[in-house]
Amino acid sequence: MKVVKDFMKKVLGAKVYIWIVVAVLAIFFFVAKTYNIIGFFQGKNASDERSQIYTQITRLEKVNESVFLDVGIQKVETIEKDKKIPGTNISIPLSVKKAIIILNYTAKFGIKEGVKVKKISDHEYELTIPKYEVIGVKVPDNPKERYKLYDTSGQLLSGATKNIDTGEHVAKSHSNKEQEVYLKQYKEQITESAEKYYTSIVTSIDPEAKLRFKNMNK
Repeated sequence: MKVVKDFMKKVLGAKVYIWIVVAVLAIFFFVAKTYNIIGFFQGKNASDERSQIYTQITRLEKVNESVFLDVGIQKVETIEKDKKIPGTNISIPLSVKKAIIILNYTAKFGIKEGVKVKKISDHEYELTIPKYEVIGVKVPDNPKERYKLYDTSGQLLSGATKNIDTGEHVAKSHSNKEQEVYLKQYKEQITESAEKYYTSIVTSIDPEAKLRFKNMNK
């Protein structure tokens, strides 16, 4: 009988111990799930990813530009590059690499300064048009239409010649400096467009207005 009682005490004592362990484990897993402790020990975050984005305005600039002429330009450029004998400016025969690129873009011309208006008499005004400038370049929205590498070739010994950087040539062709040639070429068309533009503005305010243009580009 005593043996049975001792056995029962051990079983009941074990049950109490087991329930204590179960309770502790339950509390641990509840806390672990709430605060993501398990994910921490596993080396990964089980919660949603968070990010912070900071935006800073670096510049605000008022723009006073008028575009009077858009010129659509297609430019075919042939680029050649060869290998020089080290220490000299002598080209190695048959070392030429060549590329042909076709560029499409629109050059914009106009003025960046304001037009000065001087009233001479009733209904008579003098408008001073400042120097024309390259306003910028617009490329087609479709990347395939911006420029095309039409052809590449190399002579027998061109393997040692550096590859042609077509991107550099495209950027150079789009520079304002390159567009100054067209600015001079189409100066008359820009003037005609500018005078029509300002005539329409002034006469919409004063229908009897007579305008005299003083152009700084002549």
